[in-house]
Amino acid sequence: MRIVLTCLPYYSHLVPVVIPVARALRRAGHTAAVATAPAMAAELARHGIEHLPLPNVRTLEQLLADPAFLTSPGMPGAEGEDTEETARAREDPGPLTKAFAGPLAGTFARDLIAAAADWRPDVIVRECNEFGGYLAAERLGLPRAVLDIAPYSCAHLPFLRNTLNSQLDDLGLDPSDDPWQPNAGLLAAVVPAAWYPERLRVPSLRSYRPNPAAPRAFPVDAERPLVLAGLGTVAHTVVPEAPRLLAAMVAALGELPCDGVVSLGPALETWSGPRPANVRLMSFAPQRELLGRAALFLSHGGFGGVHEAVQAGTPMVNLPLFADQPDNARRVTELGLGLHLDPAAATPEALAEAAGRVLTDRGFRRRAAELARQSREAPGFDVLAEDLAALA
Repeated sequence: MRIVLTCLPYYSHLVPVVIPVARALRRAGHTAAVATAPAMAAELARHGIEHLPLPNVRTLEQLLADPAFLTSPGMPGAEGEDTEETARAREDPGPLTKAFAGPLAGTFARDLIAAAADWRPDVIVRECNEFGGYLAAERLGLPRAVLDIAPYSCAHLPFLRNTLNSQLDDLGLDPSDDPWQPNAGLLAAVVPAAWYPERLRVPSLRSYRPNPAAPRAFPVDAERPLVLAGLGTVAHTVVPEAPRLLAAMVAALGELPCDGVVSLGPALETWSGPRPANVRLMSFAPQRELLGRAALFLSHGGFGGVHEAVQAGTPMVNLPLFADQPDNARRVTELGLGLHLDPAAATPEALAEAAGRVLTDRGFRRRAAELARQSREAPGFDVLAEDLAALA
């Protein structure tokens, strides 16, 4: 079986889930490739995964450096756009998400359709934030599935129906009246069903267990808890407040009886913020491996980190910034897995108080451990590979 997986060109979308699924497909004897931007070639080669490069697909950094993109219809820089009004409509996915479901999805789909003429896939599997795979599968008449790497993103589908229908029309296809059509077929979750509120538990939802990461040897004080902190790989590019929040995280951990590890990303090169003796500053921390030892995860609430913390049974404190992060953070709080703070109010003192509460209240750890147990009991990605192949 020949299966292509489609992915937006973000490390956090590609590495935690898409690459492990591609590996599982190969172990099962199938041919698997990842279709994404040329910029991801080195990362895919490092993992030994076949790359199906889509020449006109660009990274977020490339898009944000393009004035024509920033001033295109629907984007914040476009003439007549009321960004304050857009921000007030909380359920609305916002201009960037609409762009990825609009012309950018159309570009992705056309590149994928062209590549499919030679590669000839039997099934297309997309990560849920990437819509070109949906459009291409509809045009090619291929079975499809979704890797649900951001469960709350599907709540945006009703707001994207007209945008996606416009792209279907451009490909010579009939529009769909069903806003949930992009998620028709297998919806493969990477967290237990208990994570999903009732309104998001569709009949095609099935949970799978990512292969656990082995805890990495890391020098820490055996008598103090390890706290891992960071803002992921995208916030540094799109959130002006990222430097202030990172400084607040570092300062807060410096006030706690813990060993802190903070991933600063590119900010490490020019860091002029606090450097407490008990906090290690890194450009990139092995997040998945360290979560197996951490007593607390302090982050922005991106689902990549949240699902890894769920798998590890690690409580959280989240500072949600954009996209699905506010929903993720609220769900963490609703399930008793941690707390969340408004980033605008995230002073070092407020962060230290929230982190201290989660570290000392054993209920957070107990509830996180129970959800981790449910995750371990789900079928692994080898079963997912069988289910994907059965779609053809």
